[in-house]
Amino acid sequence: MLEKMPENIKKSYIISIFVMIISTFLGIIFNCVELYFGYLIGAIISIININLLVNGVHKILYFQNNPKFRGNFEYLKRMAIFCFGMFIVGKVSQKYFESHVLTNIAATGAGALNFKISYLLCHLKEKIFFSKSRK
Repeated sequence: MLEKMPENIKKSYIISIFVMIISTFLGIIFNCVELYFGYLIGAIISIININLLVNGVHKILYFQNNPKFRGNFEYLKRMAIFCFGMFIVGKVSQKYFESHVLTNIAATGAGALNFKISYLLCHLKEKIFFSKSRK
């Protein structure tokens, strides 16, 4: 599953899984619906979409038949997963968490940025800790 990913993306992917698990446990401990439901679903969407993106780019580069169609199709798959996840969060929130519908949807949107946050953390870690040792 991770063999097609470059090393820096693989590190961020693993860190995003840990951030997802930690945020879920914090949500359960502090009884925060937005963390243990909304952010978790958004983080799962993020992880699935990054995996689809890497596999889609691999298919486009190495199989080069109709790259424009394949690129648009891969994008539509990722957007369909995102929209389906937001729909599910909205419906489940309306049924079980009536006072948290909008905040769950916002937390799902923030969770969809989980990989980007993890990538930023990896990049900042390398800039801060490894730039001093190279000088």
